[in-house]
Amino acid sequence: MRSRPSECITSSNRSRIRACRTPPLVHLQHRDPTDNVREPYDKASTAPLSKLHALTIMAAEQQTMNFYMNVGPMYMEPIARQLYQEIGLVEEEHVTHYESLVDPGESWWERLVNHEYNECYLYYSFMQTETDPRVKGIWELHLNMELEHLRLACDLMRRHDDRDPESVLAPALPEPVTFEPNKQLVRELLGTQIDWATLGTGYVQDMHERFERMQDKINAERPPQERVIDEHRDKFGDEYRLATDGPHPVERLRDKPRT
Repeated sequence: MRSRPSECITSSNRSRIRACRTPPLVHLQHRDPTDNVREPYDKASTAPLSKLHALTIMAAEQQTMNFYMNVGPMYMEPIARQLYQEIGLVEEEHVTHYESLVDPGESWWERLVNHEYNECYLYYSFMQTETDPRVKGIWELHLNMELEHLRLACDLMRRHDDRDPESVLAPALPEPVTFEPNKQLVRELLGTQIDWATLGTGYVQDMHERFERMQDKINAERPPQERVIDEHRDKFGDEYRLATDGPHPVERLRDKPRT
């Protein structure tokens, strides 16, 4: 499905890219690869905790992408394979988005040390916040494994980078990660930022020419996710969603029952 017709203007301060005032539709999720790359952090000045955050979100998106890309082809129904392929493509864009946050000037050994340190940090956080003694022991077991990995990585960095790992690591382990309710935060972000799109390494609230060109390619036919919703609505009378905290904060994206 293509974007809806809209009145367009020429914006000279956006590299002569055509900006369209129509808000993106719900399924217009794919971006041109050029607009997926972000500005990396500066390894010399960025707080160590920020580096850990970048590695954590990148790992989460990598895991998600691998799930959809590996599980999707196993489905018998074509629509299921197509849906997982579409979601896998979105997740690949997310991986590119977050991986590009990492400073490309970091050496391989520096990245290895940061990676192992981050795993120690996460397992330590899980162990510290776990309330089930049996599960707490599992986190402690994995933490001990990762501590040995970190020791080996630090030795490699000293040997091959001729640098002390302490020069790139946090002087003390940050406060543990905690799991907190986030529904209200997500709803607030949906209500205030859903129409933002990327343009190069920046953000705009308009659909620009490169963005629309990508939609024309990816969504030349009605995308699988929209067809799945249509089929569920036709069969059961409404969309497949669970709204525990009220309707969608964006009115145009709320459930549209079959009429």
